[in-house]
Amino acid sequence: AQLPPPGLFANRHSELRQLAVLAEDPALAQDPALAEDPALTEHPALAEHPALAEKPGLVVLTGPGGVGKTTLALRWLHEIKDRYEGQLFIDLRGFTGAEPLPPDEPLERFLRALGAAPEAIPPGTDAQAALFRSMTTGRRLVVMLDNAVSAAQVRPLLPGAGASLVVVTSRHRLTGLVVNGARFLDVDPLGEPGALELLEHLIGADRIGAERDHARSLVALCGTLPLAVCASGARLAARRRWPIARAVAELGDETRRLSALRTGEGDISVSAVFNTSYQALDEEHATAYRLLGLHPGPDLCVAAAAALIGTDEEGAVRLLDGLVDASLLLEGPGDRYGFHDLVRLHARNSSPATAPDRETAFARLAGWYLTTAVTADLTLMPGRWHLGERYAAPPDDLFGSRAAALEWLERERPNLEAVAQEAHQTGLHAITWQLAEATWPLFLQRKHYASWIRMYELGLAAAESCGDIRAQARMLEGLGVAYLNLQDFGTATGRYEAALALEQRAAHRLGEASALEGLGVAALAAGAPSRAVELFARARDVHVDLGRPRGIALMDRHIGEALSAAGRHAEADATLTGVLETFMRLDEPYHRARTFACLGEARLRAGRLDEAAAALRAARDIARETDAPHVEAGALRELARVAERQGDPEAERPHLEQALAIYSRLGSPQAVPVTERLAGLPPAPPGGA
Repeated sequence: AQLPPPGLFANRHSELRQLAVLAEDPALAQDPALAEDPALTEHPALAEHPALAEKPGLVVLTGPGGVGKTTLALRWLHEIKDRYEGQLFIDLRGFTGAEPLPPDEPLERFLRALGAAPEAIPPGTDAQAALFRSMTTGRRLVVMLDNAVSAAQVRPLLPGAGASLVVVTSRHRLTGLVVNGARFLDVDPLGEPGALELLEHLIGADRIGAERDHARSLVALCGTLPLAVCASGARLAARRRWPIARAVAELGDETRRLSALRTGEGDISVSAVFNTSYQALDEEHATAYRLLGLHPGPDLCVAAAAALIGTDEEGAVRLLDGLVDASLLLEGPGDRYGFHDLVRLHARNSSPATAPDRETAFARLAGWYLTTAVTADLTLMPGRWHLGERYAAPPDDLFGSRAAALEWLERERPNLEAVAQEAHQTGLHAITWQLAEATWPLFLQRKHYASWIRMYELGLAAAESCGDIRAQARMLEGLGVAYLNLQDFGTATGRYEAALALEQRAAHRLGEASALEGLGVAALAAGAPSRAVELFARARDVHVDLGRPRGIALMDRHIGEALSAAGRHAEADATLTGVLETFMRLDEPYHRARTFACLGEARLRAGRLDEAAAALRAARDIARETDAPHVEAGALRELARVAERQGDPEAERPHLEQALAIYSRLGSPQAVPVTERLAGLPPAPPGGA
């Protein structure tokens, strides 16, 4: 009966159920009827199943230090220990900072516990392992091997044939034990409910109830890692007068967080646990670990890791997999990798590299993100003009389609924003504003208004820091478009006026045309179509002088919109039809969708309802194909207006409902009038329209 008590335990009900299944024969574990048996939640006596009488179970619990593998295993084994003859336990000391136990020491202890006389225990690991198998064959024992460092350390300790259960815990994956029939359970941090339950065990429900929000903040700062929660909770338990808010304030400082996650005696220390895992790495993996800690975003792909480490992708995969196996890095879906928040802090604090080395590594990373974002931008909108120098020679064939380029920008948006912020803080100002410029197609098509404004405000600050007037104007113009989308026309006009002044000061005619375009859109939105036509015409003249067909087409589209708003329907229709031909020739599907939408709206104003509906359906379909949801929603809203004009509320409602779903998802202000219109429609007939 060697199992130690499990100690404090919280939540983990799902993991307990999984262990109940994994402990059985592999074929049995795949039996759907058993796996779905609700009785498993109570861990019934499954020992009578014939599969359990034939071979031992081998279960390996893996996860980072401090995640609670040992506690989970012990809690489970104490629940089922009465089904076995006895329990053997050994701490193999794989991660104590000292040398791991060689197999002969636990074997000698196990043999003595099983009744072998000291003089009958042979010398040598192989002979001892053979005797251990002989003494355990046909018996029902629990063998727990805690803190194993390798499969080689575990194999000699496996019992003989029979119904014994072997449970191994390790920070390493120990994939070599697959050949021994092992099944694996990855143990993750507790999550907020489990972490709060654990904290309640430590400091009491009354203190949690009095400071519920601070308690949530505390476990979040601990990354819901059980060891970290225990460290903070133990300090609070010893200091009854301390409010939880005080502990939250301590942990709020990233530079002090790891040092604060320890008890006064030092017997619980998050940093010490991470240190033992880190010190077990070879130099190459340790270097990769430190450098990966410099990544400021939530996760990264193999190519980004290769840039940061300074190796090729094949080498990066090998290093990443090694760190995953050591439970220092988390592997996500789609070849994504990330750190637990506290492990990331440890990786950053572990770096002995000089400041220039760290700066060089981050510059490689930021350069990779910028180059890839530039390539995505060019794939999506090849005709758009740019300021950034990397547009001159982008990589070839990085994205196979527009959809792939947009998907990359969407997936990497949090990383792009984090890298831009870090670049600005470390003086790489040009990288920052160029990243904002390169993310333009994402914001134009997917909106992400808050991120859009943050990114371009940051880009503006960076452009000001490096004294680049043209870049400042470019960022102001991007902000102007964002505020136009949010229907904040006064703020948008202010941004464009500031941009126009800078463009004229820099004698940058192409930029001047962009600022004039924005002012024209704002004027049109404010109900001044004649003023809008004048501004668009001035911008068009610039594009004509510079020989830019795409720019001319964009201004013509705006002019067509303004002519339509002014009631000049024939001129508007002719202008917009010509624009469609240009964007077809230039292979600009996004702007084709926008133009079809404008044409549909113009024909609706002219009372040509069937032709309006045809143009709007074309806009909707192209927008869906190019993943431009805002354009799709606009076309649906106008199709609803066509139905309204036709006196067909049953056709109007589904268009409005689809538009509202998109606007709501995007956080668009257009959701409000659509909601109001839906509320004014007669109720849908029974069974739906």
